[in-house]
Amino acid sequence: MLNIRGYVMGGVSAVLSTAFLVGGAANAEEIEISNYGVSTSSMPYAVALGAGFFEEEGLDITGIRTSPGGAATIRNLLAGDLPFGEAGLTATLAAIRGGAGIKVIGTTGNTVAEIGWAVMPDSPIQSIEDLKGATVSYTNPNSTTQALALMLIQAAGLEQDDVELLSTGGVGPGLAALEHGQVDVAPITEPNYSREPDKYRILAWAPDVLPPLVSVLALTTDEVIAERPEFLKSVMRARQKAVQLMNDNPAEAAKHVAEPFKITPETAEALIRRLQTPTGPDQVRHWSEGAIYLTSMTNLADAQILLGVDYSDIDWDAIIDDSFMPEDQKGLYDQ
Repeated sequence: MLNIRGYVMGGVSAVLSTAFLVGGAANAEEIEISNYGVSTSSMPYAVALGAGFFEEEGLDITGIRTSPGGAATIRNLLAGDLPFGEAGLTATLAAIRGGAGIKVIGTTGNTVAEIGWAVMPDSPIQSIEDLKGATVSYTNPNSTTQALALMLIQAAGLEQDDVELLSTGGVGPGLAALEHGQVDVAPITEPNYSREPDKYRILAWAPDVLPPLVSVLALTTDEVIAERPEFLKSVMRARQKAVQLMNDNPAEAAKHVAEPFKITPETAEALIRRLQTPTGPDQVRHWSEGAIYLTSMTNLADAQILLGVDYSDIDWDAIIDDSFMPEDQKGLYDQ
């Protein structure tokens, strides 16, 4: 059984696409980030753009577009439409097992600190140990939220039959079901919770009860590795600078996050501080500067057993290429 008291996630995705802009410079590019402005995993890109880090690295990035993520990101990578992308581990491993020529070039999110479980403020459920007999929602079958719900039950010391799990089709519908009394507990994500912190009560944030699970990975294809290595290095360095600013000066970083994520600078700063507070025995931060944190990857891969998928045969060395990471991040597989 997975050691759920240890360290782990994988869900949202981001993609970086090249686009020639009408009336713009010949080499102007836009980045297309899945769930940009919605998922906290994409926040470093807002900081990199707003603080001018892309420009410092010689990239003429003029804007950020949002798009839905995961499998679509990987399809766009494989079709040659995108040189760089971010996707969750489950989608990545499924694609690689299917023969996709993609490589992991960095870990960009080491934890699922943005995911928690909400109850209504007057709920009698005060801790995860009170979940026996409760109904807990998750988004869709075989989703990250389903795997996390099963891990939550384990962390509570309960059997799966002690809790009723209900698929609601999304985080929003799950919260609506919670408000109408159809479920007792529902997953919630940031920054949604921070927009209305008094509407629900947080039963637990994932890092408080689960091991670190990698949230997103930086990906590219074998073709781009051969043709655009300096581009990949520049993107990774710009993103690292953004994460460093989030670590060192959350208030300044929050100025670049607030508008695209539709939260106040004060809320953005508080959120950055919470998510970047080191958690677990290895004191891991939510946003990585790019280094591979293999423990969080293997934790999530092991967790897929709960969904009936066995990734124990994955050859990590074969799918990881750390040559595009910032120099001080290379080889830090256990950091």
